[in-house]
Amino acid sequence: MMFEKRQSSGSGTQRRSSAKVFYDGACPLCRREIAHYRRLRGADELAWVDISQDQAALDAHGLSREQAMKRLHVLDASGGWQTGAWAFAELWSHLAAYRWLANLLRMTGTLPMLDRAYGVFARWRLRRHCNSGTCAAGAETRPGSIGENISTIYPSGANGHPQTQGERSCA
Repeated sequence: MMFEKRQSSGSGTQRRSSAKVFYDGACPLCRREIAHYRRLRGADELAWVDISQDQAALDAHGLSREQAMKRLHVLDASGGWQTGAWAFAELWSHLAAYRWLANLLRMTGTLPMLDRAYGVFARWRLRRHCNSGTCAAGAETRPGSIGENISTIYPSGANGHPQTQGERSCA
């Protein structure tokens, strides 16, 4: 498979990459986890986009801040979106310390189950984050929409927006 080289606009430095990780840098938990990943071998091959700081990157990929806040998103080397547990598997597949875990999860078929668990956690994280007054989704988030079902956020084939791997990539 040929890897498309992309440049990140997320950190001010241009970086060639095989995948882009879109994360919420305004979330302390997310920030710590991403900082951990960025210290690992292989992390320099990824482009890291802080969605709380880089609206232009979201716009360039047709991803709204509200969508990006609801789940971890990774734009893979082929231009397909991976979200939730599949995004973690894609991210981990680039990191030497976690590659074995990504392979194990993919081979055992446990990603759909993990994605459901991730969905529960992601809704909790967003509610907690937004209730603290630091939610970057701001006015875009309507009461009741935080726990919205992922299929209503990313309808199949809708403008190329991300879908979970279980619904398959939209690229």
